[in-house]
Amino acid sequence: MSDEKNLSDDLNDMLGDAKEGAKKTASPLAEVTRELSLIADLGVELLHIMPPFRMGLLARKGIGSPYAVADYLAIDPEFGSKAEWFALVRKAHALGLKIILGFMPNHTARDHVWISEDPENYVRDDQGQPGFDFDWSDTAKLNYRYPPLRQKVIETLRYWLEGEDRDSGVDGYRMDMAHMINDLGFWNEAIPELESVNDRPLLLLAECYGLERNLDLFQRGFQAAYDDDFYKITQYGYARDKQGKSRLWLDPEAEHNGDFTPRLADWKRGGIAAAVQGLIREYQTRAPQKLLARYVDNHDEGRGIYRFGPEACRVMMDLAACMPQSMVFTFAGQEAGALNRPPIHEYFSICDKGFRLVEGDEVRNVEGIEFEGNQFFRTAEERTQAISEMRKRFTLHQHPVLQQGDWNAIEVDEQAADPDKTVVAFSRSLNGDVLSCLFNLGHEKRDLKQVPQGKVVYGQMESNSMAPFSTVIIQPL
Repeated sequence: MSDEKNLSDDLNDMLGDAKEGAKKTASPLAEVTRELSLIADLGVELLHIMPPFRMGLLARKGIGSPYAVADYLAIDPEFGSKAEWFALVRKAHALGLKIILGFMPNHTARDHVWISEDPENYVRDDQGQPGFDFDWSDTAKLNYRYPPLRQKVIETLRYWLEGEDRDSGVDGYRMDMAHMINDLGFWNEAIPELESVNDRPLLLLAECYGLERNLDLFQRGFQAAYDDDFYKITQYGYARDKQGKSRLWLDPEAEHNGDFTPRLADWKRGGIAAAVQGLIREYQTRAPQKLLARYVDNHDEGRGIYRFGPEACRVMMDLAACMPQSMVFTFAGQEAGALNRPPIHEYFSICDKGFRLVEGDEVRNVEGIEFEGNQFFRTAEERTQAISEMRKRFTLHQHPVLQQGDWNAIEVDEQAADPDKTVVAFSRSLNGDVLSCLFNLGHEKRDLKQVPQGKVVYGQMESNSMAPFSTVIIQPL
């Protein structure tokens, strides 16, 4: 009996310890709140928080998705409480950070409260059931041709903008698939009303794909949108070798993306350098006052370092920091070299966000892996270096000349055939201050016949040569 009693006592002690540990375990929202000062110290100015709302159960895929919401006015217990949400926003504002909240205007979960309230809130399929787009069978598409639904969405958006008080209201939204709602005129109605909620500026970032769609949403009142062309240049442009290093290698799949046709034509004429310069000119000409979120890493596409190699990611993020109209977007963990894609619907699975592997003169596709948690750069030294690089990049991006300066292309007379050119060169100027920005986006060294004169203030340059995947910023003397 004594052994049994001892075992029982031990089990009770373990259970008590487990319960006490559970009480001490902070929610994800509380954990983020605790680390906000570190995020601010990195140089971050704006936080996009992915949807924390209560997730749907009906028809859910795998572990469920925060992009299939059952109640927009409730925080999912998996993430924390409403009080913890408002505490996060208050602390972010106290640190000088802005917060935008992920919101899905196109659809809800199939057990959202609006479905039972009024069938007209949703687009219906041939069987009279709530319809959905693509293979998103865990969602139900909202009907913006129905005025009561439009008002429900506006009221919901106002709720999180207002918060419990001024300090706990968000600064805007990242609108998921903003171009897909069934009546885009909703934005013309909603945005002026949302802009009147607070006395601080409203930021609406459209997740949108294709320049023409972005331009349409800009005309309807959005201030910012995803720069899908920037990401596609990265996606179609880079592969990896057996050592995991980046290789410039144009993917034939680029031919099949109609939205990418103008950039591909530029690439064939003047290499990746012309594709980037053409992209900059397009937005400077057609939407000069708007912002573009530029990234190599996000939750949909997977980890850039895994897909494209670290060298390409570094130089493309430097480029994003110096391009006009940029919002430099990073995905949590990227600053420390995160390699794996966090899960969408499964705890652990194969996914299609892998990489292209260069083997001699051939390229083959390698599948990606998604799982909970993060696999980072192997050593502490590598992670420390990556964090330092990100901090320098954010500091660079905040330079007044790069924030507000005029843009002009620079001719550097790169010594390469036109279709193979990899050096992007431009100047940014503001009130007489000038920065000349040069980027070698390829895996081979490039010699230049014309180099801007002055002091190198970022990166390194030997004579008139640029190392592979390098950034050089020069300030005239």
